[in-house]
Amino acid sequence: MKKNLLIIYILFCISNCLQAQTPGFMGKKFVVGYGFNFWPALTNSNGAGKSFLTKGNSESGSFAFNTMHEAFIEYAVKTRFSIGFSAKYYKTTYNNALYLSASQTYIDDSGYSNSISIYGKPNGLYTIKAINYNIYGKLFYSRYVAPWGRYMMFGLNIKTYTCSYDPKEMYLNIDNNYYTNIPKTFTNFGPEKQKYKKFDFLFGLGRTRIIANKIIIDYGFNTNLFSLLTTLFDAIGEDTFIDRIDNTDYIKKTSSYRVRGANRFNVFLKVGYLF
Repeated sequence: MKKNLLIIYILFCISNCLQAQTPGFMGKKFVVGYGFNFWPALTNSNGAGKSFLTKGNSESGSFAFNTMHEAFIEYAVKTRFSIGFSAKYYKTTYNNALYLSASQTYIDDSGYSNSISIYGKPNGLYTIKAINYNIYGKLFYSRYVAPWGRYMMFGLNIKTYTCSYDPKEMYLNIDNNYYTNIPKTFTNFGPEKQKYKKFDFLFGLGRTRIIANKIIIDYGFNTNLFSLLTTLFDAIGEDTFIDRIDNTDYIKKTSSYRVRGANRFNVFLKVGYLF
């Protein structure tokens, strides 16, 4: 009897070891789900034009956060390693806190074409709608089996975004005390819709829990490495990496700064289905 119990115990241990060496949790390797990412809007405005502190044209003094909505799919390829793909959508704004120069052409009282120089901060805000495409891997710590437990995440973040502005809301005031033919406002900041693409490296730490062998709860934080490395420079001012700026490249340069900040640090909570 004791011999039989010993054999059963040995077989049970071998079975557990073999199962631990098989990718996936109880043979389940795929996870699909939805994630919610957020970060505070300290000095730069969020999608509603609000921020904690005063800067530019944002509505300050608000309990303001930026949010991302994420759809993802992951696959356990090794015992402690899984790969994944996700798309994150978010909307934010830039509060026009940077000065720019421009030139306004007009016809003077004699019928000749002239121009005047303009310098200032635009009124209003412009909107940024973005989708991040993430290709990443998760390396789980030695005591865990993918997709369960603590992990380190790393990968590539492809940031695509569209900037848009309304000339009725975003404009520069023109001081005109001498000529009657000069318009009162300047509204030419390039095309009203402008599309851009940026790349960065993704890094994060997190933990997953499994409920009823089917539901995944995933939480932690992530960052973009280049965005993180430029934190100090961006804190000094958004013009740190901008030598000269005028109305033709104002949105291109300031949106790069804003998108970099939006991806600097995010806390996330995800829910997924394991199969």
